[in-house]
Amino acid sequence: MTGITAGIALIGIAAAGGLAATMANGAGAELPSAAYQAWCTTSKLCTYTVADSSGVRDLRTGRATWVGEDEELTPSEARLAGGPIAYYPTMLSGIAVAVNIPDIKGQGVNLTGAALGDIFSGTVTNWNAGRIRATNRHLRLPTSLPITLCVPRKASGESWDMSEYLAKVSPTFRKRVGGQSLKPRWKGSVVRVNHVSAVGECMLSHKGGITFLPVADALREGLTHDIVAVGKREKVALKVGNTGKTKTVVRHVFIHPTEDAIQKAGHFAATQEKSNLTVDLINSAAPGAYPITIEAYAIVRKDRKMSVATRKTIAYFLSNEAQAMLPGLGYAPLPKSQLAQAKRQLAAAK
Repeated sequence: MTGITAGIALIGIAAAGGLAATMANGAGAELPSAAYQAWCTTSKLCTYTVADSSGVRDLRTGRATWVGEDEELTPSEARLAGGPIAYYPTMLSGIAVAVNIPDIKGQGVNLTGAALGDIFSGTVTNWNAGRIRATNRHLRLPTSLPITLCVPRKASGESWDMSEYLAKVSPTFRKRVGGQSLKPRWKGSVVRVNHVSAVGECMLSHKGGITFLPVADALREGLTHDIVAVGKREKVALKVGNTGKTKTVVRHVFIHPTEDAIQKAGHFAATQEKSNLTVDLINSAAPGAYPITIEAYAIVRKDRKMSVATRKTIAYFLSNEAQAMLPGLGYAPLPKSQLAQAKRQLAAAK
């Protein structure tokens, strides 16, 4: 963390000295920020500022030549750019769920999508609820501990990602809270904090707390042991006694947001990718895939001539060197097929 911070400071000094024009200024989402800032520091080609939705507006004004996003923009969001946009996939990431249950490490907790939907819709309000006990019989859960939700106060991409997942897997959440939203109407005992970067601290300060945040943020904040395994239903082969035969059953498999599990979500069928190179990986059906996996993008205006600095920046993001840095930062590299398509798109851009 110190190295990244120092590198960003050096970039700021260089810009003040008149080198800003040679850099591609980026702005946007929190989720991919650790990777973008590290890449910019290493390559000395760019800068990146966390700006959430205002980053897209910066494309219109020219304050930013590229924008970091963790989802395909809605039509209304895309209009904020002031012109047609092009997506360049850059990395895979995940939204981690972290909990604070006294005397229990979060990494030993198993929560299904249905249980998470009940929690974030205020239907389940205590850690001894039957739906939670059913998948955690190996743990001695507290007999009476209220659940406290720590969530961002302001609109955020992380809230959009989490609510999109919950709306897909939980009819209860869809009914009580709604679909995906930058600012969902979470229900239950809710503590709202001013920024995504503060939700982990909030969770740690509340016994019975639960939150969601980018995997990269969770790792930087030392929350590795607080991250739960999220369940999804998969076909599993089981041995039949001593017959040497197996039978296939469908049951919940609980998965942590490891690099491998996030990468597995990226191995999607070619038909899932849109012509603009975006793809929805949330609740991926791929075996072993982490359910809340997100793909991040660098977005540019495609009706403007791409600056040399921006072209070099995106080319670096797609390079072997940059992709190899991702696991150490809490992300996973893109599938080779998507890297190839992004490189072809860049080569053809004006």
